[in-house]
Amino acid sequence: YVTHLLAHEGEGSLYACLQAEGLATAVSAGAEGLRDFAIAQVRIDLTPLGEERVEVVLCRVFEYLAMLAEEGAGAAAREAWAELAMERALRWRFAERGDAAAEARSWAARMHVYSPQLALSGGRLLGGFPAEGVVACLEAMRPGGVLISRESKAFQAVSPPEEDDEADSVCVVPLPPSLPPGSQRLTEPYYGVQYERRPIASPLREKLQAARRGERMPAAGGAPAPPLHLPAPNPFFATELEMKEEGEPQPALQAGEASDAMHWHATEVAFGRPKAHVVLHLACPAEAVSDVTHMNLWMAVLDEHLATALYPAALAGLSWSVSRHTSGAVLRVSGFSHKLPRLLLTLADQLLRWDGAAYAPRFEPRREKHVRELQGHFKQTSDRLALYYLHLLLEPTRLPKEAQLEAARAATLDSLAAFHARFVRRLKLLVFTYGNLAAADAAAIAAELESRVSAAREATLPRSDWADSPVTQVRAGAWRLTMRPLSAEEKNSGCLLYYQLGQLDVRPERAQLLVLLRLLQQPLFAELRTKQQLGYVVRSDEMRHGSGRSCVSGVYVLILSKDFAPPQLQRSIDDYLRTVPEAVIGALTADEFQTARGALVTRFREPDRTLAEAFSRRWTAIEEETYDWARRAKLADALEAVTLEQVQALAARLTSAPRLAVHVFGNNHLAAFGEDDGSGSVAIDSWEAWRAAQDVWGDVELQ
Repeated sequence: YVTHLLAHEGEGSLYACLQAEGLATAVSAGAEGLRDFAIAQVRIDLTPLGEERVEVVLCRVFEYLAMLAEEGAGAAAREAWAELAMERALRWRFAERGDAAAEARSWAARMHVYSPQLALSGGRLLGGFPAEGVVACLEAMRPGGVLISRESKAFQAVSPPEEDDEADSVCVVPLPPSLPPGSQRLTEPYYGVQYERRPIASPLREKLQAARRGERMPAAGGAPAPPLHLPAPNPFFATELEMKEEGEPQPALQAGEASDAMHWHATEVAFGRPKAHVVLHLACPAEAVSDVTHMNLWMAVLDEHLATALYPAALAGLSWSVSRHTSGAVLRVSGFSHKLPRLLLTLADQLLRWDGAAYAPRFEPRREKHVRELQGHFKQTSDRLALYYLHLLLEPTRLPKEAQLEAARAATLDSLAAFHARFVRRLKLLVFTYGNLAAADAAAIAAELESRVSAAREATLPRSDWADSPVTQVRAGAWRLTMRPLSAEEKNSGCLLYYQLGQLDVRPERAQLLVLLRLLQQPLFAELRTKQQLGYVVRSDEMRHGSGRSCVSGVYVLILSKDFAPPQLQRSIDDYLRTVPEAVIGALTADEFQTARGALVTRFREPDRTLAEAFSRRWTAIEEETYDWARRAKLADALEAVTLEQVQALAARLTSAPRLAVHVFGNNHLAAFGEDDGSGSVAIDSWEAWRAAQDVWGDVELQ
């Protein structure tokens, strides 16, 4: 109960207080209970300002505990407990079906802790308010019993090299030459990291004690500290849990006939959960979609604002997310259907209007965090860099990280407001409602959303003006991009081979490819990783770019190695793949082939286990504009028709398919930079120029 409140993110919470002061980006809390004692932990992710004012952050924790202690076992505390008990009860009653093996292991472990009648519900369902226990717990949480652990890049002993202007350190300070009395300087035995253990200094201890007595430390500039109080009553808890139209066969997914918005709906009650899923897809002009930096910043600031304002909805079993889409933005809302429309409309309003006053205090901390995240790209391992460069080559609209970083550094609140204005200027609304919603209720939701979108935009966006995600059509032959490491610390090299097979979704070869990859995965790993020991990471799989009518399939093999340079890795991959048709596929018995193929058929014929799975499959068909609700069943039919000879022929054709190789040299292997890999591939001098010179795949009619 106490750690639940410490981690609360709603109005009046510790998180809301620290966020309002610009001191933290996240607060979490939990308890670890042992036989004789328990430990309560609070973790706070600090902003750069929070690093500078860490004493204020610590005082805020004890100020919040003082508020809880003052409330004690009063009426507000009992209401908070009752809501927590309701949350647990709803989660328990309507839990989604899980993995059988994992559930069995969990139950077996719980039988060592709880009596048989409580083995399933113990610790998950709450009884009456334990007044004495709460008071005793809060009494124990005082500065005299606290251990403060601080991890920070401010403790780095050596600053980054001068040429590394992409370092993401907050600040760099030397370790002090001497330690206070009673302190120790130690070294962590596994990683060799230095750390210090020291008593809490008397001045800080006195401040914490004052905070625990309820004395509030002023905010910056002497302003009053943000308020701390228990959560207000939660308006999002569902009280109507009946199922809709149960017993009648449900109609197939169908589009609404609204004047402008596209609305798809299906009532689904077979899973017995009074829940629903709704997607609001806002297609916007390409100029807004391509502004990746401002789109990401806007969503981060919006998410942080909503995390506090709508935290009660999350506690009531409702969830939401806002994400960037290739054609705009997507809002997803799910949970108990009773209060879901209220949350959905609130979120839609937040998407459509600009709230500068709410965003102003959150913008700069989020912009700084985004800059640090982008700087992390320049310390990526070589295998991740190889994948990054491949995506740059294959996605003509993808913006490189250097350009994103430059834009993030230059972004301002005004430029973000201008972006939002461009975003809402022309919009097209698509709505998908699914689950425990009657058709009439779903239609009313869609109509209300359309009304609000129409009021916010200047004009609708025709389908021909939607942003798309073209895919590079690799020309016949072999191409090679060779890159140096971006970090002085990266010693390993990465080698990535990609074979482009085309738009297989429209041909039986997709089923053949899935069988080939299943048959190839274990032997390839055993040969290249276990036997030849080429690297830490060895993996292969299908890689898909685009979606729906423009989806393009390919196969990749990726190795990360500390011992071998990319040319040697490529030669080893080439040599092995040439043996696959005969030595791997041709050596299979009929039973072995049927077992592998049968496992895939079974996977694609499995029914949806949860409402979320059923929703996801249907939304994918709408999102990709295939509108094929039986696509998995059709793929299962195609898999059953695949023969060993077809897979062997596909394996033989694989190495002659258009190929891209990406070589990222680690610092240990720079002596081999420029070495011929023996494949006859054409060097790519500039990924930008090469990408601009290629054709792109067009849309096709799906089968």
